[in-house]
Amino acid sequence: MVVRKIIIFLLAIAILMPPLNVNAQTELPLTASAVVLMEQTTGRVLYSRNANVQKYPASTTKMLTALVVVQHLNLDDIVVVGQEIRSVPPDFLRVGHFEGETITVRMLLHALLIPSGNESAMVLATEVARVVENRRNIPYAQAQTIFSRLMNEKAHSLGATDSNFNNPYGFHSNSHFTTAYDMALIGRAFINNPILAEISATRTFSGDSLEGMSHPQGQVRNYSWTNTNLMLPGAPHGHPYVTGGRTGFTTPAGHSFVGTAYHNGFALVASVLYSREPDRWQDTRVLMDYGFNNFDFREVAAQGQLLDTITIENPRRGDFDTLDIYLSEGHVALLSRTEYANMRRTITFDPLLEVEHDGEGIILRAPIEEGAVVGMVVFQTGGEIIFSAQALAARYVAERTFDSDMDYYIAMVTDNIFTRRALPYWFGIFGTLFGILGIWLALSASSKARRLERWGSPTKRNRKG
Repeated sequence: MVVRKIIIFLLAIAILMPPLNVNAQTELPLTASAVVLMEQTTGRVLYSRNANVQKYPASTTKMLTALVVVQHLNLDDIVVVGQEIRSVPPDFLRVGHFEGETITVRMLLHALLIPSGNESAMVLATEVARVVENRRNIPYAQAQTIFSRLMNEKAHSLGATDSNFNNPYGFHSNSHFTTAYDMALIGRAFINNPILAEISATRTFSGDSLEGMSHPQGQVRNYSWTNTNLMLPGAPHGHPYVTGGRTGFTTPAGHSFVGTAYHNGFALVASVLYSREPDRWQDTRVLMDYGFNNFDFREVAAQGQLLDTITIENPRRGDFDTLDIYLSEGHVALLSRTEYANMRRTITFDPLLEVEHDGEGIILRAPIEEGAVVGMVVFQTGGEIIFSAQALAARYVAERTFDSDMDYYIAMVTDNIFTRRALPYWFGIFGTLFGILGIWLALSASSKARRLERWGSPTKRNRKG
């Protein structure tokens, strides 16, 4: 019961504890107003500045737009472009869709994510709203409201709760805002989608709107695009490990970028808001290099690892008076070099098994079953708990009793009586017996001689006569 309480307490601490914090004194040379560097698989923030300060996302919004689209539409669905593209301000037109054009959802996603098509975002948002509401005559103004609701629901489901989105392509609005942390969460979900990740990683693309498919009323257009992400390998600001991302710019939002990178099993998401051009690329490079150079997944502990050898107070006679304890499970954690170097391990033993002692080390009392939980192990660094697990007994330890002592001595006799080790004892026994026999025979002979001597004396014969 006590061990169970200890386990529950430590697990509660591990669940409720905040993510590890990077050394507060770390300061990177960045120009962006707000940044977050996040490890993709764990969501741990490796570096941040003004992470929760609200900023405008501009076209980085399209990462969230794409996530909502793939949730509600099939990639091979064919969409007919309608009047919604008239709602795009002329200076925001990026792709050149025309009314009546037939285009697949997959091609619209390419247009959305490679050249950052604003009108593509409107076409997709309108189609999603019509599918969700099951009405084909929804105008764009109404579709935008429906789609914005879906965007905010998706963002909140990802943990991005300090944001509000009211259009699908990032057009500036005081009620359309986010944070560097929220955009990192959205970027993390975005790159975890294999379709979106593949499109985002495409540097140049050419193809027709129906991807070579036929359609009875098809009006096809051919496209050729270059990705606005200049950090893809081979691009002007290319980084060898960058895998994708989305750019953004408006005057109120500044130059922004949410980029992803992968190297040696380690994935990063960098959210850079309100920077300058070309500083946003350098800011992203500094963040990613910092992450790759200072952090890694490291083995904190291995399953079955020997933790300690503990003294046993009352083991059965003939048994060892020590017990090896081992770790119930292993763990790999994302840590910096400093955090790993400062890793500390603490073992708390079951108070029902621990014996009071005076500075002689830990002493446990028998009996202890093999595999029994004898305590809890906590690994921590910088005051933060990284991992906790059970400490297990490597073998069975029996308690010493009168019966166990008798069994021990009997076993000693039966196990050794006819072995070579017993020969000295046998010689000793037989030598003793022969010695006793010799003494007895000698005493008997002496006694008989004395009787014969008394019997043969004249005095005895005369008396008898």
